[in-house]
Amino acid sequence: MVSCFAGLACAIVLFSAPVAKCQDSSTAADQNSQSQAGQPIPAYHSPYATGSDDQNADASSQTVQPDTRPLTGAQYISMGNVTNQRSYWQPRVDVTGSADSNPQESASNSSWGSWISFLAGVDIHRTSGTSQMMLTYTGGGMYSNASNVPNGTIQELGFSDNITFRRSVLSVFDQLSYLPQASLGFGGLGGLPLTGSGGSAGLGPGFTTGQSILTGQGQNLANSSIAQLETFLTPRSSITMTGGYSLLHFFGNTLVDSGDIIFQGGYNYQLTRHDTIAASYNFSDFRYSSLGQSIYTHTMQGSYGRRVSGRLAFQIAAGPEVAIFNQGALGSGGTGGGSGASNSSSTHLYWSLNSALNYQYQRDALGLNYSHGVGAGSGVLAGALTDTATGSWTRQMSRTFSSGLSAGYSRNSALPIAIAQTFGQNYDYWFAGASFVHPLSETVALNFSYQMQYQTSNQTFQIGNSSGTSVIRHVISVSFSWHQRPLVF
Repeated sequence: MVSCFAGLACAIVLFSAPVAKCQDSSTAADQNSQSQAGQPIPAYHSPYATGSDDQNADASSQTVQPDTRPLTGAQYISMGNVTNQRSYWQPRVDVTGSADSNPQESASNSSWGSWISFLAGVDIHRTSGTSQMMLTYTGGGMYSNASNVPNGTIQELGFSDNITFRRSVLSVFDQLSYLPQASLGFGGLGGLPLTGSGGSAGLGPGFTTGQSILTGQGQNLANSSIAQLETFLTPRSSITMTGGYSLLHFFGNTLVDSGDIIFQGGYNYQLTRHDTIAASYNFSDFRYSSLGQSIYTHTMQGSYGRRVSGRLAFQIAAGPEVAIFNQGALGSGGTGGGSGASNSSSTHLYWSLNSALNYQYQRDALGLNYSHGVGAGSGVLAGALTDTATGSWTRQMSRTFSSGLSAGYSRNSALPIAIAQTFGQNYDYWFAGASFVHPLSETVALNFSYQMQYQTSNQTFQIGNSSGTSVIRHVISVSFSWHQRPLVF
């Protein structure tokens, strides 16, 4: 699967080259000399986003503001944002009815049940001087007619704010979710998009809790708070300093709570109007509230990114990752530390890779992501070597509604830490879904969707009130959605 994603990414990059042809050398030299003579260019204005770009662009790309996110930042780079200098808010309401083949997410045989979900939310974009603030909130609940299946509460929040100074940009992000099951492939809402899979924060791997193992029905809280400072050295180069904390907490079960202290520093250099290279260092400190152990990781990566406004955003980062396993570092006791065990540590070398591709053609959009590296373990494993690959295709049906396909795969392998009940265990998880939207008006639509989740392991695992080596689930949903047009304030 990874090789297919890589091949497709390369093909699209090559295909986009004629569309995103660079300027001739004389023009580029003139632009560069003019930029050097002035002040360092702030984050909202790329060194290569000149007036000539707008003259050569088509009508659709004229409304897209070039993306200037740093390649070594907390967010993935994007194809750009639609220019909007006004502040606005946009409310929405969704009601979903779902038929679920396995509402308990049980590893044993389960009968069909049904869910009804009520959601309300709001999107807010506030522009004020040098600040660009975005907030997305979704709240509601899921109610089932199946016996022994708890009702679920849904709360999701995505927040970002960019404050531009003369030579630097300060960014603050927060991505929070309170969900009744694991976030990756969450299929209980008829395929409705949630902030945890993007939203206004849109944090990349290494800055989120990374839930990629099915854990059964049960509320969990995941939150990532990140602050980032980008300082411009020249119009083409900048450094980033990023720090934050992510938390994963489970309610009413025996899963493992974890926290991650994160720091990342990086250097970015813009080669051409569309191409950027970078180098970064990342430190993570994974801690487990009930286990006498911790994991430190040190990761060095080299990165390449390519951006064509309104058409393409591609990035890839790879490098070595050193993991230090500390046993007994948090004191005695707990379920995995072993009372009375002396402190010990071991060092292991792995490789890390993060990549993302977004491609837009008229009303169709393609998105692919792949990451590999050490993670917290999703509450099931006390640290894991994790591969995650996701893909989506969407088609814009109207200004507010879209439909499409999504799929993903994750593999979590337990790290060699002295916890007998998980050592050598692997989890393989697949999900796939399809959603079709029938707009009834500019603000109202019907959504028909299907979602499949399947997980298997090389050892017996506990999920909910049952145990086994595999679990499968099918969800068929019909949704009624109302999204108000943006209201200016």
